Amino acid sequence: MSHEVPPSSIPVPAEHTAVNKVNEDQAGRSSSSDNDQLIKVLQSGFSDLIRKQDEIQKAVEALKPPVPVADKKSTFWTSYMKLADEHDKEFKEKYGTDLDTALIFAGLFSAIGSAFIIQIEPQLTGAPSAKIIVAESLLYISLSTTLLVALLAVLGKQWLMYYQAAGSGGTIEERGLQRQRKFDGLHKWKFDTVMQTLPLLLQLALLLFSIALSVYLWTVNIPIAIIVLTFTSTLHFKPHLLHFSNA
Repeated sequence: MSHEVPPSSIPVPAEHTAVNKVNEDQAGRSSSSDNDQLIKVLQSGFSDLIRKQDEIQKAVEALKPPVPVADKKSTFWTSYMKLADEHDKEFKEKYGTDLDTALIFAGLFSAIGSAFIIQIEPQLTGAPSAKIIVAESLLYISLSTTLLVALLAVLGKQWLMYYQAAGSGGTIEERGLQRQRKFDGLHKWKFDTVMQTLPLLLQLALLLFSIALSVYLWTVNIPIAIIVLTFTSTLHFKPHLLHFSNA
């Protein structure tokens, strides 16, 4: 009966072992060399990609229009227009409200004055008394003053609209110069002074109307005329007296 010897128990010659180790070393070096070459190829590809991306970015930047460098003149006019817009906004709000109020008051007061003129005018026929003539004259002066206020208020609104339209086109320097010319024109024609006289003219018209009413009532009933004259005088002069006393 024969016994088989396991392969593992068969001794391997030293030459075969050395050959196997050499082959394994060569295979390992070959695999490592392939990996190194692959890494180098990938690195080279990424480097080319990054370089091309930088070139594309530079080309895009070159195609963009150059950013203008702000000089002293443009900086000045930019600051000027910013401050001018703030001033003009407050200017318009202030005088726009005052003019609207003056127009409304003048319209209502003109209607009231006209009604009294129509009421008293028939008494001018024949031989009217001096009081009737004085009352009617004062009413006409009061109405004329009120209409003058309405006219000035309408002109003021037009001036504001014309002034607001300044600087709507052209370069920033042209808009600034146009705005400054119109602003100087407002000062030349005393726009502020004219606007400040509107309340005074309305108060004058109201005072004349009150005097005319008192004079007319004097021909109708003296006690009523005295009451009306005292009441209207107090309403008209008391605010002014308080203003001067507090000044």
